[in-house]
Amino acid sequence: LVLKKKAHAVNNYSMIGFEYGVSRNSMTFNPKYLQQPFITPGFYGITYTKYCRMMGMFPYFAIQVGAFHGTEGYQFKANEETGYISVIENASKAVYEVYEIPVLAQVHADASHFKAFAMVGPYGGYRKSIERVGQNPADEYEHAFKDTDRQIDYGLHGGAGFAMIFSPLEFHVNLRVRYSWSNIYDPDYVSPYYYRFGYPFDFMLSAGVHFQLSKRYGKTKAMIRREAYKSVFESDTEQYQK
Repeated sequence: LVLKKKAHAVNNYSMIGFEYGVSRNSMTFNPKYLQQPFITPGFYGITYTKYCRMMGMFPYFAIQVGAFHGTEGYQFKANEETGYISVIENASKAVYEVYEIPVLAQVHADASHFKAFAMVGPYGGYRKSIERVGQNPADEYEHAFKDTDRQIDYGLHGGAGFAMIFSPLEFHVNLRVRYSWSNIYDPDYVSPYYYRFGYPFDFMLSAGVHFQLSKRYGKTKAMIRREAYKSVFESDTEQYQK
């Protein structure tokens, strides 16, 4: 009796998924403000993931494209010595509703019913709306953008997570990070001599369910090495014989 060990199927399948979670919002400002990060619900979206071999060799690779709804924003806190709270447009807090499309490269490590992964890539987005909160925010801009505000968003999206796999379903938990490279306003909107910058920097924790669109099958790294070996040496042998 000969027992053959079955190789884990690690690549060459695709899936579609839905995620829902919360965001931890803050910003990096220059000049700096005293901030208090805050949590908002309503981070959700859909993803399409294609598992494949990178450059035909590296088997633990995937490309993920998503469409997400979420938030960006800032919340200033009081100075402990003076009690002063900074404001922008008379508001000490602002929450942006944003839509984004990230395109991520993913690497993963697989077992029969478990997977761990990390991902990174660029994203493009749009700041759809804003809500300014404070003791006396400017009425005309409480729920509206100024001409000097920037609504186009883009930057770097990444994260890591794990999945429990019960084919054809996969249950994922993700910790994502999004760092915007798009200033929230024109840097010279206050003064042409003293520029101001504010870049959203957010963490998103989400869970989701993914459905495999094809069977979870593929080739292990050892199998790929054997194929590469055969393709090189067999082709050389054939040329020599000719």
